[in-house]
Parts: sequence; structure tokens; C-alpha cells
Amino acid sequence: MKKIQRFFLNAMIMTATSLLMNAVGVWFNLYISGKIGAEGMGVFQLIMSVYSFTVTFAASGINLASTRLVAEEAASPNGNVKGAMRRCFGYALLFGGAASLFLFFAAPFIGETCLGSVQTVRPLKTMALSMPFIAMSCALNGYFTAVGRVAKSAASQIFEQFLKISLSIVGLTFLMPPGLEYACLAITGSGVIAEGLSFVSSLALYLGDSRGFRRKGAPKNRLTGRLFGIALPMAMSSYLRSGLATVKNLLVPVRLQAGGLAAGASFAVFGAVHGIALPVILFPAAFLNSFSSLIVPEIAQRHSRGQSISHLIQRMFALNLCCSIGVCGVLFAFSHEIGAAVSQNPDVGVYIRLLAPVIPVMYLDTAVDCMLKGMDEQLSVMRYNVADAAISMVLVYLLLPVLGIKGYILVIVLSEVFNFTLSLGRLIRVAKFEVDITERVVKPLLCAAISVLAARILSRAGLPLPGSPIGFALLLALVSAGCYLLLLHLAGCDPRRV
Repeated sequence: MKKIQRFFLNAMIMTATSLLMNAVGVWFNLYISGKIGAEGMGVFQLIMSVYSFTVTFAASGINLASTRLVAEEAASPNGNVKGAMRRCFGYALLFGGAASLFLFFAAPFIGETCLGSVQTVRPLKTMALSMPFIAMSCALNGYFTAVGRVAKSAASQIFEQFLKISLSIVGLTFLMPPGLEYACLAITGSGVIAEGLSFVSSLALYLGDSRGFRRKGAPKNRLTGRLFGIALPMAMSSYLRSGLATVKNLLVPVRLQAGGLAAGASFAVFGAVHGIALPVILFPAAFLNSFSSLIVPEIAQRHSRGQSISHLIQRMFALNLCCSIGVCGVLFAFSHEIGAAVSQNPDVGVYIRLLAPVIPVMYLDTAVDCMLKGMDEQLSVMRYNVADAAISMVLVYLLLPVLGIKGYILVIVLSEVFNFTLSLGRLIRVAKFEVDITERVVKPLLCAAISVLAARILSRAGLPLPGSPIGFALLLALVSAGCYLLLLHLAGCDPRRV
């Protein structure tokens, strides 16, 4: 199979997997919200913020490090892929074990003092058990991405998600007594079991796959040094950014209450934004994130050989802009219909509309960060991410008592624009490429506007329409997407022609 064909096949596999998992994830969030209520969903999202920070510490940059290291070793005439992975496993086990111990023993303080609820302590302790499995799985995912075997990684991820949701539903429905603490225990315990079994399955796939790698010559020196050189800068960045983001999330209900909102209402609106609106906004990014992840080893190999990468970057920009502008148009124009399809809370549609205009920046920022990491610019990414997180935390503290939850949405928008501006400026300096604004921004914007307008007119033309909110929202999205793709073709806006 040609390299370009394998790249697109892997991208399609990752896209399908990500779309499936994101769709199931959104549904699962809605299911949990129905089980524990809006206020309980807000508390659960705070628990997940702590979980996210601990996962960041457990992984400590190992996904990128294993991707880069394996890609470079596979491309080298004297490469040592297995040696690289042995070091990655040791690194992951070290940091995963440390993260597990930290969360387990810090859970009482975090739950009672930071989260303000003793009911969160046991779920946090349960989460701690999964950290070594998560760290090792991250190393394996990096390997599968680097060698182009993403189908194996995708299979493990789907297996994990299926187990987690199935076990959670069984636990919430049949095994656990009522109450927020037991509901969170059912979900976190199911996650530990699923992550452990997923790691075992990924490890078995790796052991079978890695038999084809043999040392091609004398072992290359400094594998450990290169591993730490890639992973630790990303780890430091991730610690700071994730830590600041966690503090910011914990501050949101507190600062909303400082503005006069009741405690229960503050948790409810935070849960609506973080648990429902943002997952909907980020759901379509699955397609683009697959290409962004796969571009890291491709850029790393070309960059290590001194080959030009400007054409590859231009194509990634064209693809991201075409897709994200279309998604922005659909979510902005039909935010209320989509909000009604996913939640009975009418405010969800408002939150989706307020966040929709920043979608192109959100999606493109992820791609730019991946391209910079592939060019060994992770230190720049680290600086921008830390500055972004610090400024966001300050803005949350200052704006939320005055503007309420809309102030938090404003913070999200300003944060995304700030981070993207810095990252894009760095990429332009190191890669020296240009983007045709007319072709890549203006034309897609016009196509998106015409498409959503056409879908809106058709919806009001007296045609028979689905009676359910989900069916109606899906129809509007599909009609808009079809019109958008047709107009892009007629206007000559094809990313493949860059």
C-alpha cells in the first residue's frame, strides 16, 4: 500500500473511532445528567477536572514522546524501535505510579477542601487505581500512531469505551444504592476496570506487532536522553496548563456564587456548559483531530531529514478551515434546534451559539500545536499554553461575579484566540508558509452562509419533517453539509488542490 493511501486509511479509521467515541460520550454525559441531575452533573464535572489533571501527570508527555521517538527510530538506518518502547514503558510506569499514589492519598484533602464535598473522596481514590494503566496505554497509542497501525489502537479504545459505559449503566441501574457518591463510584469503578482491560488488550497487540522490528545496525545512542528531551518539556507544560485549568474550573462555581448565584444553580450551569455544550462543540473535531495526530510523525520524519514541510502545512490549514467553517455555520444557525435535541435545558442552545463563532480557531489551534510538536517546537507550545491558562484563571476570577456564566464563555473565547494567535505566529516563523485568505476563509464563509440559509428555507417550506428534536436537528445539519460541500466544489475550494 502506498504511503499516502495508508495515511488516509489510518485517518479514516481514527476519524470513525473518534466520531463513534465522541457520539457515545455525549450520549453518556446526557445519560449521567439524567441520573444525577443538573447539580450532580456539575459536581461530577469538577471530579473529572481533578481526574484530568492527574491523567496529565500520569502521562507526562509520553504519547508525543513515543510517537516522535518510534517514528524517528523506524526511519533511521540504525533504528531501535523496541529499545525506544522499553524506555517509554519505564517512563510511563514511573509517572503513572506516582500519579496514582498522589491522587489516592490527596483525595481527602481535594474532596473535602477543594471540591467542598466529602462524597467525592471515595470516587477520587477509586480513580487513582487507573493511572498506571492510562500512562502505559498512552505510550502504546503513541507507538501505534508512529508505525501507522492505528486500527489496533482504535480497537482498544472502542473496547474500553464499550466496557466503561456498559459497566457504568449496570452499576447505576442495579448495583449501587441511590446517591451522588455511589453514582460517581459506579462510574469511576467501571472506568478503572475498562482502562485496565484495555491496556492488557493493547499490550497484546503491541507484542504481536513489534516482532517485525529488528535492530538495523549499531544501536543509536541517547534514546533515554531524547525521550526525556521530548517528554519532560511537554510534561511541564501540561502540568502547569492542566493545573491552572483545574483551578480555573474549581473557581467557576465559587465566582458565580460570588456574583449572587445560588450554589446549586452555579453547579448546574457549569455542568451545562462543560458537560453538554462544549462536548457538542468539540464533537465534529474528531475528523480533523485524526489528521492532526497523524501529521506529527509525518512532520517529525520530514523535519529530521531536512525536507520541506510547507506544502503539507498548507494542506492541513486548508482542510481545517474548510471543515471548521462549515461546522461553525451549522452550530451557529441551528444552535437552538441542536440544543433541544441534546438537552431539555433551553440555555444549552444559547451556550452553543455563543461558542460557535470560535470553532475555526478551536479546531485550527489543535492542528497548529500538533504541527509545532512535529517540528520539535514543543517548548513554544508549552509557553503559550501556560500563559493562556494563567490569564484564563485570572479572567475567571475577575469576570464571573460581574457577567455570570456568559463571562465564563467569554473567557473561553478569549483564551482560544490568544493561544491560537501565538501558536500561529510561531508556526509562520519556523515553517515560512502562507495562507490565501480569499480562497481559504472568505469563500468557505460565503458557502457556509448560503448553505445554512438554504436549509432554513427548506425547513420552512412545508415539507414533511421528522417529529423528534434529534431527527429535525440531524436533518438540518445533513442538508446544510450537503449544500456546503457542493458549493465548495463549485467554488473550487478543494484542500487537495493546494
